[in-house]
Amino acid sequence: MSKILVIIISLIAVTRAVLKECKEKIDISDGQYLPNGDIEFDGVIYENGDYFYNKSAKTAFACPKLVVRKCCPFGYGRDGSYCVNVTDDFDMAVWDDYRVIKGAKGREMFRFKMQKMNCTPPYVSVMVSMLGETDWSDNWHLKSDGKLFVELPTSIPPWTVLSPDKYCIDTFLYEDEDGNTKSRLDALACFEDENPEDNFIVRSSCMLISCVFIIATVAVYAWLPELRNMHGRVLMAYLLCLFCGFICMASLQIMLTVDNITPNTCLVLTIIIYYFLESAFFWLNVMSFDIWWTFSGKGGMGMSKVSKRFCIYSLYAFGVPTILTIILTSLEFSGLQPHPLLPLLRYQGCFIHGRSKLLYLYGPMFILFVANIVFFVMTAMKIADIKQQTAVLNSKESAMHDHHRKDKQRLLLYVKLFTVMGINWILEVISALYPGADFFWMFTDAYNLLIGVTIFIIFVCKRKIFQLIKKRFVPETKGKHSRSDVIGQEFSYRTTIPIRMYKNNQTQKSSMETIKTVFDDDNATDEIKNTKL
Repeated sequence: MSKILVIIISLIAVTRAVLKECKEKIDISDGQYLPNGDIEFDGVIYENGDYFYNKSAKTAFACPKLVVRKCCPFGYGRDGSYCVNVTDDFDMAVWDDYRVIKGAKGREMFRFKMQKMNCTPPYVSVMVSMLGETDWSDNWHLKSDGKLFVELPTSIPPWTVLSPDKYCIDTFLYEDEDGNTKSRLDALACFEDENPEDNFIVRSSCMLISCVFIIATVAVYAWLPELRNMHGRVLMAYLLCLFCGFICMASLQIMLTVDNITPNTCLVLTIIIYYFLESAFFWLNVMSFDIWWTFSGKGGMGMSKVSKRFCIYSLYAFGVPTILTIILTSLEFSGLQPHPLLPLLRYQGCFIHGRSKLLYLYGPMFILFVANIVFFVMTAMKIADIKQQTAVLNSKESAMHDHHRKDKQRLLLYVKLFTVMGINWILEVISALYPGADFFWMFTDAYNLLIGVTIFIIFVCKRKIFQLIKKRFVPETKGKHSRSDVIGQEFSYRTTIPIRMYKNNQTQKSSMETIKTVFDDDNATDEIKNTKL
């Protein structure tokens, strides 16, 4: 007797635990009690164990089942625009994110409600199977959350997910090539009546225009010798990576527009785009680190030479993305069963989408995003500390003041660039989280156009750059000295006289005192050298 009570209590506890998972409960007490213990309520069968029955109150409660639309009443199917009698059993398999749920059937998991599709403009009614590579394609399946997954081979991403109010499922009659009437399960769905190719054209055009300004900025910095310092080299490396990523992405979208791309080409371009976009963000991280390194005064340890430092930066900014790309590719071809943590590039089509995009692309970018903020904050704190501790910075004629002023200007440029790319990163993440939000896609497309233009304005449209360009076209004549030469002579004169005076009075001063002389370095690695006399 005690064992029976334990079993009953256990069953009640399990049933209550199941019901606790429901946000809402429905009273199915007025339903039809079937001999096998199931209850049929409002056209839905609740199996024994899926509901809780209170014998004392004679009431039954169950979790409400998701409602999925059926185009025609039960026992009927769709023939053209009419509902006709059919003898086929109406049921279908149910999927999780990537595979069929073993033993799950649609009639058991969902409540099918007869309701015709009334698509309101700009949506039109479309047979889902007609959107595949061939007519009557098996390009859809019903998910456990009641949503319909539809494959769209010519779109980016090559699939869409429809909510239950956007489709209805039923048995559809059709004639085969021999004129015989056949039936099959299909879905009638509401799709927006617009040409997706228009979106590809707009996005690719914005990226190509942006690429023109990006490569123009690189050309200016490569052409002017004065700009080929550490700052210029890092900037050019960053812009070239960004240019390669944008040009490949624009090419991908153009090929999709003209329907001239193979799955293998799509996969290769996806991997290339991934590598260059990651490299671009790592070079942005190098910029943040380099400006912090400059102000921190840690120029030793063999890092003071520009060429060696740039090689180390290149090893980091190109090496880590290479490792990430190898990991991405290895997981893609690992042969593992589909899983949310895998890239699934071939499953998702061209480029990365959904969870894979958040994990493999935006994940590393977010870490770099936070690291850049840390470097900028540390640099700003160092600048404030220098202002307080170094009185010589207050002098407008101080060479050290001029040196730090240039570094602060460079920091400001980096902050502007970081802001530009940070906004782009945020918009991309929002677009990935809400793929149906057309407003964000329009915003992102417009911003992609502004990226190249903004970078060109920040780094090229400056008086100093214009003067350097003018100097290249109009060389200075011999015998005339530029303003920089005069300043150099004045600086030499100002530092020589105090040294001579110091030598004349060295008997009155300690031999351990030093005089600091500042040497300007075009490579942004200025050093303060101590000369012991």
